[in-house]
Amino acid sequence: MASVVVDGLVVPISVGGHPALDFCNTRTGWGQPVPKEYLHTHAHLTVWARENGLLPAAAVPGLRRAARREPDAATAVVTRAVALRDALRAVLLGPGGRTAWAAVAEEARRAGATAAPVPDPARPGGVPAAWRLDGGLDLPLRAVAWSAAGFLTSPGADRVAACPGSGCGWVFLDPRGRRRWCSMSWCGNRAKARRHAQRRRQTVT
Repeated sequence: MASVVVDGLVVPISVGGHPALDFCNTRTGWGQPVPKEYLHTHAHLTVWARENGLLPAAAVPGLRRAARREPDAATAVVTRAVALRDALRAVLLGPGGRTAWAAVAEEARRAGATAAPVPDPARPGGVPAAWRLDGGLDLPLRAVAWSAAGFLTSPGADRVAACPGSGCGWVFLDPRGRRRWCSMSWCGNRAKARRHAQRRRQTVT
């Protein structure tokens, strides 16, 4: 799937319509024997969270320095993030099961324990406050979990679909039930090309 290089790290393009969905898309090839992974390190998680609006840019340098000082703790955060991602995708595509829901709920509770509204006069729409999360190395994970909790309790949470493209499985908002592909530019066009090639083979034979 499409990706970009940011701060020397490869991160996936955002196509889901919400950060919680794009977090699930930090893996592609769901269900394949060897899926493609984007959350290789704590730095990948941190940069991804910033690029998707979940972390302020000013927080990233300190987090990356802390991850280098505490590599074992940083790896543990990534392990939790991957577990949250697996559980979140299962819940989004339903029914998820008790284990998946419990995993999402636990990370949401951890995030909520540090969440507080703070003044934000520059926020669009005239809303006077925004949520601020506190945390150490797990701050990017808390931000993801808090975003996921907000999405799961929103009206759009029952309008999620998964791309059927070969080696894909990315999820996205599908409010009208008409969207088939994560992107026509990638999976849609590849499927069209395969169908065209198959028809040509059938015509020749």
